[in-house]
Amino acid sequence: MLNINHKKMFKSKKFAFFFFLIVVVVLIIVGILIGLMVVSSHGGSDPNAPSPYTAVYMTSGDIYFGKLSTFPHLRLTDVWYLERSTAQNGQPQVGIAPFTSAFWGPVGDIDINSQSVLFYAPIKNGSQLVQAFENPSSVQQAAQAPAQVTSSTPSK
Repeated sequence: MLNINHKKMFKSKKFAFFFFLIVVVVLIIVGILIGLMVVSSHGGSDPNAPSPYTAVYMTSGDIYFGKLSTFPHLRLTDVWYLERSTAQNGQPQVGIAPFTSAFWGPVGDIDINSQSVLFYAPIKNGSQLVQAFENPSSVQQAAQAPAQVTSSTPSK
């Protein structure tokens, strides 16, 4: 068995430099891996890559947009909804609005009954919707341009 004097080894300038170099390399590798994971989860800057946003089409005809999680149940966060209205000249208009701006004052997130969902689909990074979600000041609020909201619920 080798008899190594640990005190001399730890005091050695070469060992300290080598240990420091290993720690720095490991930290750089961990930083690169975390950066790659973040970029890949957000699709990077590729406009055709999926964004973190999803369109959820309900059986009622309503369409909601947001960040969808599916476990343990369907939940939308950062929610927007498709708002249909009629202009004064009778022409139909479509816009989006933050869910929290609905007239009845919802708080924010939506827990969704999965049986009420017709389908859901991811939205591309380069879409105008994603640009509006990330820059809400670019969206004209419904309150600024009053219009009559038409029902999207099919009649029975």
